[in-house]
Amino acid sequence: MKQFFYLSAICLVALASCKPDYKKADQGIEYKIVADGSGNKVAYGNYIQMQIRQMYKNNNKDTTMVDSRDLMPRIESFDSLAYPAPYFKIFAEARKGDSIVLRMSTDSLMKTSPQGLPPFIQKGGYLYTTIKVVNIFTTKEMADSANAAEMKIAKPKIYKKQLEEVQKQLDANKSQIEIDGKTIADYLAKNNITATKGAWGTYVSIQEPGTGDNIDKNTVVTVNYTGRTLDSGKVFDSNVDPKFKHVQPYQINMGQLGGIILGWIDGLFQLKKGAKATFYIPSSLAYGKGGNPQGGINPNANLVFDINIVDVVSEEEFAKQTAEIRNNLEQMKKEAGDSLSKPVHAN
Repeated sequence: MKQFFYLSAICLVALASCKPDYKKADQGIEYKIVADGSGNKVAYGNYIQMQIRQMYKNNNKDTTMVDSRDLMPRIESFDSLAYPAPYFKIFAEARKGDSIVLRMSTDSLMKTSPQGLPPFIQKGGYLYTTIKVVNIFTTKEMADSANAAEMKIAKPKIYKKQLEEVQKQLDANKSQIEIDGKTIADYLAKNNITATKGAWGTYVSIQEPGTGDNIDKNTVVTVNYTGRTLDSGKVFDSNVDPKFKHVQPYQINMGQLGGIILGWIDGLFQLKKGAKATFYIPSSLAYGKGGNPQGGINPNANLVFDINIVDVVSEEEFAKQTAEIRNNLEQMKKEAGDSLSKPVHAN
């Protein structure tokens, strides 16, 4: 939440048709509330569902920085710990349906955080935030339910944007991927290894095919793996070798790109539950030009991963499993607390 308000302070929005005058708040913030709502004002401990638009205005030019309408609204708990004091006072005036407009001059911001502003922001402009209070929830359960519903709607849009970013990365590294692809293809031919090339350039050699449907973007995959470099064969990581001190299955939500290297995503889409395979990954789909010095991976290193697909479940099933584990842990903690609180009677 603090990060959100930091962004609010350095890059956000106004409604052109707002008629109320700006009021002055603490820390150089100006604000106005466009009263379109009704009912009670937001109360301490409520949950606010809001759409946020962030804009920089200078010399009659508008630059939109963030617009949550492109993805989904945010839901934040309304309390004085999460909200810095000036913002807490402002939000406490709002009702469901209202719009809060925040304004700060770039001149003021340059005095307080000259190193924290994007280079295109100049003196003489304004940074605006418009926050539409879409809804106010009184319980966490209501807020979680609303967030889940919004996430279901937003997921295809988020995934599409992620794919667009992946494609940009692939285009930018096309020549290196081709060079690495030839190196890998020559290695496979020399060692009589049969492998299928994925859509992005990962080669997959399947030893055991597994069963069921192929992994897709709506699944959560549990994996055991060992990774090594193609040129030296040196093992740099594993979740089955105790030497690396994290012997536990690794879980991947296939609908959230960016959490793992692209070569894994490209390869996993070719597999099924129970499959055992080896991935041969071009450097640009791994750690690229920078490598991973801490892991002993050099720049432009092609990588090899031995993969075992332990389990594949839907996102919905994974959410149920996670909730059940959490509830069991909470129950165990409660029972442990109850037993400690019982008086001890001497015989």
